[in-house]
Amino acid sequence: MAQLGSILVISDDARAIADLSGILEEDRYTVLTAEGDPAHAHAALAHGPDLIVLDAGLRRADPFALAAELHGADEAHDLPVIFMAADADVETRVRGLEAGDDLIGIPFDAREVLARIERQVTVSKVRMALRESEAKFRSVMESAIDAIISADAAGVIRSWNSAATALFGHTEAEAIGRPLELVIPERFRELHRTGIHRVSTGGETHVIGSTVELAAIRNDGSEFPIELSLATWFLDEDRYYTGIIRDISERKQAEQKFRSVTESAIDAIISADHTGRIMSWNSAATRILGYDEDEAVGQQLELVIPPEFQELHRAGMKRYTETGEAHVIGTTVELSAITKSGEQIPIELSLSTWTVHEDRYYTGIIRDIGERKAAEEALRQSEQQLRERTDELRGKNSVLEETLAQIGQMQDQLILQEKMASLGKLSAGMAHELNNPASAAQRGASQAMAVFAKLQEAQLQLGRLGLYGSKMEHLRELDRMAVERADQPIELGALERSDREAEVEDWLDEHDVDDGGELAPALVSLGLDVDDLDGLAATFVGEEASVVVEWLGLKFLIYTLLSEVAVGTTRIVDLVKALKTYTYMDQTPVQDVDVRRGLDNTLIILHNKLKGGVHVVRRYDDDLPAIQAYASELNQVWTNLIDNAIDAMHGVGTLTVRARRDGDVVEVQIEDDGPGIPPENMVVLFDPFFTTKPVGEGTGLGLPISRNIVVKKHHGEMTVDSVPGRTCFTVRLPIDSTPGDDGEG
Repeated sequence: MAQLGSILVISDDARAIADLSGILEEDRYTVLTAEGDPAHAHAALAHGPDLIVLDAGLRRADPFALAAELHGADEAHDLPVIFMAADADVETRVRGLEAGDDLIGIPFDAREVLARIERQVTVSKVRMALRESEAKFRSVMESAIDAIISADAAGVIRSWNSAATALFGHTEAEAIGRPLELVIPERFRELHRTGIHRVSTGGETHVIGSTVELAAIRNDGSEFPIELSLATWFLDEDRYYTGIIRDISERKQAEQKFRSVTESAIDAIISADHTGRIMSWNSAATRILGYDEDEAVGQQLELVIPPEFQELHRAGMKRYTETGEAHVIGTTVELSAITKSGEQIPIELSLSTWTVHEDRYYTGIIRDIGERKAAEEALRQSEQQLRERTDELRGKNSVLEETLAQIGQMQDQLILQEKMASLGKLSAGMAHELNNPASAAQRGASQAMAVFAKLQEAQLQLGRLGLYGSKMEHLRELDRMAVERADQPIELGALERSDREAEVEDWLDEHDVDDGGELAPALVSLGLDVDDLDGLAATFVGEEASVVVEWLGLKFLIYTLLSEVAVGTTRIVDLVKALKTYTYMDQTPVQDVDVRRGLDNTLIILHNKLKGGVHVVRRYDDDLPAIQAYASELNQVWTNLIDNAIDAMHGVGTLTVRARRDGDVVEVQIEDDGPGIPPENMVVLFDPFFTTKPVGEGTGLGLPISRNIVVKKHHGEMTVDSVPGRTCFTVRLPIDSTPGDDGEG
């Protein structure tokens, strides 16, 4: 089993080390130890720990100076430090919280230790991932074949990769700090400045988020065509722009040569890029499909593809791009196209693909084959008439055979009817079971979206306050408290809660906190009252207090709603898992079956009928062996027997389910404490169509089918014993027998 992380414990207290190691190792952490002096502590860093736990009571060194010294080492720069100190030593605990990332009290509480360790190990790994991400980003920038340039809102260049140097001739040192006009031709500079101003002041974005063809200028003054993909992003509140630039000089030359060829062709020739955007359109395409070149170029190929084939077209392009698997490329196929007038015409398509640099393009040669298809259709209709007369004679001969076959199918249809009836019951119950958690999850997610929008604004306001030091640590403590109490809010009586919410809402109004009516219940559930809020106001003064209180209330609301969503979705996953196991979806018909699992899944599926007042008692042998069986059909047997038992008890009573080994058989018993089966019904209980249920509620096929499955297909036995107050169906299945239909079904 994978380890959760490596923890370095630095202490002179052998007892504390042993206690802490026991807690951590039991939860799959690797524990490293070092004596409380700088030499041993630095040596232990060579083992690459994810976290340092430092005893604040070291005798041979100042623990707080040692923590600062360790943080100065390269291998420990990003490692969180948790101090451990005695609960009674308040001064040391305060220093530990100020100097470290967290604090563990002595004596240890296992849950507190594991919660704090897990949180700080996660922080450590996130810091490491961030450092690696920054290095990878720089590597990607420098390994890119395209020029990548970033600029600020004023149009001043802020980053410039080596590909940009190769493309434009300016070194990074020459370009950084210069305006973007450095690479923009003179005639486009005014348009560039206008666009920058428009976007920076909240206007429309004409180029951002798309790929366009423009012109650029090198350091030698030469102008050349480029393809630009432009994006904008923010750091804090400052806007930046990043452009990916590619030289398309060779592609433009190839397009000119290609155009001279296509215009002389009698067939339509259309080219498109890898996204399906039309790049070229010859005069023959206009003649056949009706669109002028200006109308077609820049549009998607779906312009001429009938709607019913557009999804296949997109899937084919995606498949070829991802896997290189071609179904049409390199061949000639017959398809349909749609003209400007909306008419569908038959065409013959020859499709090829080609690349410029690393960009893929497609070219299709299209021929109108309407006249040829009309001649083929006339011949097809003549052949169809001949076939219809032949089929008419054959049909008359097959009528008798079909009639006989229908008689043979009647029994199978009756069995299928019973299966569908059972499926209908299960589907209704499962729909109800799934609807409750799904509705709760949907409701929680919807509310969470609204609260999250407000939380984002609160986070921005909090960031503008510039809190640090003890105030920032206090914020972390408040956040941890919100997380811990999201699952277990403070429980108060209705009257006490109402009074406290009113007091908190008044406090929020006095301190100009928005949405006081919404935040007051959340803050009360968090366990805060007016005194607590006054305490926060003493720590966070002025505007800080109202921003922090609003942020804390929204945080708790988000955690609470996410907890509700998690509970609902977990219930849905459990139900779907049980249903999939119950049906043995995607599994072979005959397999090793644990009847206990089938019984449990059946009880889960029927939970909607059980929850009204049926108490279920399970009595299973621990060492029950698996048997070879038709798994889904055995589940149908359990469903019929348990469903009948629930109905016999009218939904209220005790249902006992047993599974045990008896010699060379597995014995399953379904017992209810209902009124029992009348003696006169016992002799006809397994007869087809016999039922005691009202018309429309039972087919009388459940028990005959179940007995057939047990006896005929599994070579087992099914019996029933009934007296007033107790009815027990017993199914006995051989352990070492291979199931199979050895008689009539």
